Amino acid sequence: MGMTLEVRPAQVSDAAGMADVHVRTWRHAYRGLMPQDVLDGLDVAARTTRWERILSSGGRGANWVAVEDGSVIGFASAGPARDDDAPRERELWALYLAPERHGSGAAQPLIDAAIGADPAYLYVLRGNARAIRFYEKQGFRADGDVKRDDRGVVVLEDLRMVR
Repeated sequence: MGMTLEVRPAQVSDAAGMADVHVRTWRHAYRGLMPQDVLDGLDVAARTTRWERILSSGGRGANWVAVEDGSVIGFASAGPARDDDAPRERELWALYLAPERHGSGAAQPLIDAAIGADPAYLYVLRGNARAIRFYEKQGFRADGDVKRDDRGVVVLEDLRMVR
């Protein structure tokens, strides 16, 4: 193959690629964990606009992309803890990898860029076994805290994992 994976800080020009990965990963990883109409309703254009806004604002966190052969294949976002009762000062806000790249090793350099080996915490959707196993290999453990996200048509439960 010979393709080279590059992990670098995200730029506004990466927004469309990040949105595509975001939506495709949700549709793949969350199938059966949330209503299909919620997944079908995800909009890449709207997500692109949101990522453009986040990336152009500078924000308080850092966003990283994994690029291969000129295309975004994954991204990670991390920053200061967002919870009042945060178990760590740093939070991994997001880690998404294109579904066809799951298991390829490409997520490792993203998590390394976003949080390294530092103490951190994250939330993962209950039932997302692949992600939970990946985070456990990174030294994260569920601490019993659950965040409920009421999206109107469904209430999602995110498990907190801490390292």
